[in-house]
Amino acid sequence: MLVTKICTGIDGFDDLFKGGIIAGNTVLVEGIPGAGKTTLGVEFVYRGIREYGDAGLILTFEQFPESLYRDARSLGWDLEALEKENKLRIICTSPEVVLTPESSFLEEAVRAIGAKRVLVDSVSHFRQVIHHPLKLRQAVYSFCNGLRRLGLTSFLIKELEAVNEDFHSFEEFLVDVVVKLHYESREGLSRQRTVEVIKSRGQSHLSGRHSFQIREGGTRVFPLRPILTGTPKDLSARQQIPTGIGGLDYLLGEGLPSGTTILVAGETGTGKSVLGIEYLVKGALLYQEKGLFMSLEEPTERISVQSAAFSWDLDALAQEGKVHVVFRPFVDVDIDELVIKLASYIREHGIRRLVLDPLPSVIGRIQDVSVLREKLYYLITNLNNLGCTSLFLYPLGNTSSSTQFAVVQSLVQGSILLKYAWFQNRRHRQLELYKLRGVSHVTGNHLMEITEKGIQVFPRQGGLRT
Repeated sequence: MLVTKICTGIDGFDDLFKGGIIAGNTVLVEGIPGAGKTTLGVEFVYRGIREYGDAGLILTFEQFPESLYRDARSLGWDLEALEKENKLRIICTSPEVVLTPESSFLEEAVRAIGAKRVLVDSVSHFRQVIHHPLKLRQAVYSFCNGLRRLGLTSFLIKELEAVNEDFHSFEEFLVDVVVKLHYESREGLSRQRTVEVIKSRGQSHLSGRHSFQIREGGTRVFPLRPILTGTPKDLSARQQIPTGIGGLDYLLGEGLPSGTTILVAGETGTGKSVLGIEYLVKGALLYQEKGLFMSLEEPTERISVQSAAFSWDLDALAQEGKVHVVFRPFVDVDIDELVIKLASYIREHGIRRLVLDPLPSVIGRIQDVSVLREKLYYLITNLNNLGCTSLFLYPLGNTSSSTQFAVVQSLVQGSILLKYAWFQNRRHRQLELYKLRGVSHVTGNHLMEITEKGIQVFPRQGGLRT
């Protein structure tokens, strides 16, 4: 039997089901207040009308149409216009009317506009009408079957007052798909939204929790698993790319392995940002490789000023499209979003060199080591598969997490440590190639200076090449 899938039109949501949900299925969307249940459901109907020509119904037991219009307008959706075009019906009624056996208004509304999709907000109200558990289950079962008989693909909203992972309501057993929206507090000031597919009859789905955001324009889900299906660059043809930094390429042999991720770690003032900027500038000027400086803390103006101190005109390089500087405050960035948007940006602009500054800003709130390792694996593997040679800048200090640093060290292909050493009552900068997989490099600590022309490394006499 051929299974027909439909696209919900919700950005990234269909990837959780490897292309879409089965037509005619009943989807239960549950979560606590503020999780985004109604927004997801309304967008399912809205996208169906606008992008796929599927007329839709919104059946609500609590919200008046005016409040739905207002909320939708804030996201850029004009529901009133769709109603005037006879492509949408918003019906505000009571659960008593819906559950009355003689009621036929739903069938009439479906026939009137040829509806294919419906949002019911919410089935939790059925509990206010029917208090006997068995009769309640029978009523919900009959209601879901009625939606299927009408040929509707349905989103049913269910309200959760608290999250109990060990408890499963009877509605979850009656529907075809269960989607749970989580809205959890975390370290810092903001909550995090994630979506999880609990079950999906008749089709495979991506397990686990996936970050999502609600912004103007709608919902965006960030599933990471699909990015690993991309074809990586040919590793057998991998070459080394020169950094262009004085003395460093000698230590590296010929340069960094193309398509790898390198950690650049050190205390404040050791030269991490300067090294990162010079890596991009020299890449653009000497080797015609486009670069991207992704800043999570410093605005672009400060980066340009810092570059000008070394006579590097970052603004001119940016205008020519040779070095891109993007500032995204870390408080607005989720690592799942970063992984996907970085990949998109790299493909669009042909980026070959990347500097991410600083890495702890985006991973600092991930306390679970297993989750941290998984997220970093996606980030690093995706960049490597794209053939982008990346530097992750990592400040070390009293607030640094040794556990997080160890996880990062274990996943990157190489690490460069920048440090201070005291000699004759004076600080001296040093650089150490702590690790570099697959490349013969010179070990030991090497003197490093920041001059008016950039970084200069002085290889230590007697250093061993491994």
